Amino acid sequence: MNIADCYHILGIKPGASQKEIKNAYRQLSLRYHPDRNKESDSEKFKKISEAYQKLRQEEKSKSKISESEVATKYTEFWKKYEKSDEFHFGPDFSSFRQEFGAKVSSTYEHNQEKEGSPMSIHLILYGGLAAIAIWIVLASIFK
Repeated sequence: MNIADCYHILGIKPGASQKEIKNAYRQLSLRYHPDRNKESDSEKFKKISEAYQKLRQEEKSKSKISESEVATKYTEFWKKYEKSDEFHFGPDFSSFRQEFGAKVSSTYEHNQEKEGSPMSIHLILYGGLAAIAIWIVLASIFK
């Protein structure tokens, strides 16, 4: 079965869009499906299904990108970055190390964490535990 026969079986013009092909197949399959229409010819339904599958495969093969095309696009993309030694992902913030003209002896990094004191950590943890304990006691008393 060639492509022209497929278009003829589905009752559409050659070069029809995927939407038109799908709509024609749905209408014909509802009309000729053996489960819906006991009097219909099952050979007709098989031909309709085969024609639709052939047109779908044809459309998929047209739109499919070959592996060689993908490989060439990949190499072209990376050739751009092989030329330069430095690869910058964003703006340069090195001039903002000393904000507002402040004289700072140590360098500051944007992801530098402030060291917490053990006393403040203990106060937060034990204070939270004490608050939970008081809440449990009060909840059991006022039940």
